[in-house]
Amino acid sequence: MSKRRTNLREIAQKLGLSASTVSRSLRDLPGIHPETRQQILDMAQQLGYRGGELLNQKRFSNILTLSQGIGFDTDHEYLAGMSSAAISLNMSLISHHYRPEECLNVLKPEHQPRALTAGHVDGIVLIHRWPDEIARALRERFPVVSIIHDYSGSDVDVVSLDDRGGMDLLVGHLRQSGCKRLGFFGLSPQMTWSRSRFAGYADAMIQHEQELRMRDVVEVTLAEALAESEFQSGAAMGRALELTRGGVDGWICASEMLARSLHDYLSRSGIKIPKDVSITGFHSSQSPGTPPRVLFTSTEGPSAELGAAALRRLVHRIEGTDASRRIILLPCTLRPGNTTRKVR
Repeated sequence: MSKRRTNLREIAQKLGLSASTVSRSLRDLPGIHPETRQQILDMAQQLGYRGGELLNQKRFSNILTLSQGIGFDTDHEYLAGMSSAAISLNMSLISHHYRPEECLNVLKPEHQPRALTAGHVDGIVLIHRWPDEIARALRERFPVVSIIHDYSGSDVDVVSLDDRGGMDLLVGHLRQSGCKRLGFFGLSPQMTWSRSRFAGYADAMIQHEQELRMRDVVEVTLAEALAESEFQSGAAMGRALELTRGGVDGWICASEMLARSLHDYLSRSGIKIPKDVSITGFHSSQSPGTPPRVLFTSTEGPSAELGAAALRRLVHRIEGTDASRRIILLPCTLRPGNTTRKVR
């Protein structure tokens, strides 16, 4: 625990004030009565702070970002947003990437980033899905914020997308383009974002007065939900092909990678897209400088802002100004592509 965090609470306790009031005063933010501010400054100086540090500087924090997966392409926008926010927040970012089979090593000192073993980390941002036991273990030692994945039952804050709003956009778009029977491809019970997007799909179907048929919902395995490249086999694909031939004329996929996999499989099976069936993704992502092979109709989420919001939320955790767990959702926008028919 840092000296700043310890003294922040001590000042609050000695003066009978909230930690939030003390924090705002030390950072010279508005809304603090002059007499209260002076009392805080006097007490802080008694505990060893220098006046210039109190009035004009924010605390300098080292933030560790931990990502895991096969590739790095999906990380760059999050990290760009965090890097931009870190400048104004007076923070230093340390990024570390683990392959899926190496995830457990983050708890072993011999495999940890040097800053972690040296005790120089003040907070952690988790990117992508980590095993629940790792998220809990890290949260016991540090303030932790997760991007997208919700570690239900833990005290890890989450910055994610408004899945309900995004699904409403997709269902509305498909209905306006003439689709009459919509299916959901990519329900993975182990993935919180998949469950959340399925719930958004169900809500949007009811909102648009469409029949919600559970037989038109296709589950995928955890490995398929986490896939970072297209997959072409498995029961899910066969089931989707059967439903397409049976009347589903619009698929809403839980992610854009799942949409790419479904698109390729149906195309190889003789299904014409979007003439025979429309396909949409969710939370589009594209590597810098890589032209899309197929421009999917999808939702776009502000990935850079997700990173920045995660860092801002971590500030509250580090300073101890807000102890309650928060889930922060950012809005999606619709990005029309060539995998759906034109809106009538």
